[in-house]
Amino acid sequence: MIEREKLKGTRQMASGMRAVLITADHKVSVVERDVPAISEDEILVKPTRCGICGTDLHILHHGFVGTHYPVTPGHEFAGHVTAVGRNVKGLKEGDFVAVDPNVVCGNCRWCKAGRPNLCIHLTPIGVGRPGAAAEFVAVPARNTMAVKENIGDGAAALIEPLACALHAVESSRGVKGRNILVIGGGTMGMLIALASKAQGAGSVAICDPAQAKLEMAKRVGITDARLPSGFRGDLFDIIFEAAGVQPALQQAMELLEKTGTLVQVGVHDADKTAPFNPFLLYEGEQTFVGSNSCAEQFAPAADFIQDIKAQADLLIGEPFDVWDFEAAVESMGKGLSVKTQLRFS
Repeated sequence: MIEREKLKGTRQMASGMRAVLITADHKVSVVERDVPAISEDEILVKPTRCGICGTDLHILHHGFVGTHYPVTPGHEFAGHVTAVGRNVKGLKEGDFVAVDPNVVCGNCRWCKAGRPNLCIHLTPIGVGRPGAAAEFVAVPARNTMAVKENIGDGAAALIEPLACALHAVESSRGVKGRNILVIGGGTMGMLIALASKAQGAGSVAICDPAQAKLEMAKRVGITDARLPSGFRGDLFDIIFEAAGVQPALQQAMELLEKTGTLVQVGVHDADKTAPFNPFLLYEGEQTFVGSNSCAEQFAPAADFIQDIKAQADLLIGEPFDVWDFEAAVESMGKGLSVKTQLRFS
């Protein structure tokens, strides 16, 4: 059922558009609203593919820090430019673009320090401002990057999570020659494993309780793929916790070698805490580090996606129609594919 909801402000185009809307009571509807007006520094994008990730599950089911309800989700996306603000340079109507969803202020201490993912005034597309599960989305031009259309809609929409994976690998302070374990065989875990392998890791293993994901890991070239029970006694130099659940974090702590680094990538519920043994941290001179979002890795990810396009295509399941958002989320929750994406007719 389509509800009519008009937004205040100047209309960008004569007709309206459809958009997915999640309300504060975690209900989903498809609404009709005005096409967003763009400022002089923005562009209007017509999405062609949009990914769903764990953040979207949090927004829908539990709430997520920084979400402004009601919100149109969708922060992993690519599409065509349909309108350009008068101050925009280097982009034109018809360009195919991928979008960094992290809209930052540019003026706070973290932005000035080159850490925009930690911006105090961060308002991500699809979280703090309307996202791409809509026929049109307004985007700051500085957040877009023209990419080759021949990489495909699915791979282009995978650039954002790939950038997050590259930032996680960067946060580890170097994987070359090190023994790597990735806990969690979802999109982020798979991309971290592929990035670690490409950057010269001594070995790369992946751990997940779902046999289907272990089989997928082997298909994309991560041959050491095991159930959690298969890692008892092993120790690793660098462990990426990409599952976002406490058992995964607990196992990561148990399998971390002395002087090893644990990179926390998985998003846990904001109100959860986890115990750890500070003596082991002290005794083994271990390092725990968080990795949040994509930082400055969007451009490198746009390059790297071309190197792993074949693997990326394998990770992407059969896309859902964007207006079947709830069915897509349900499928993702059941783990029926590694990366769930929405398509636009």
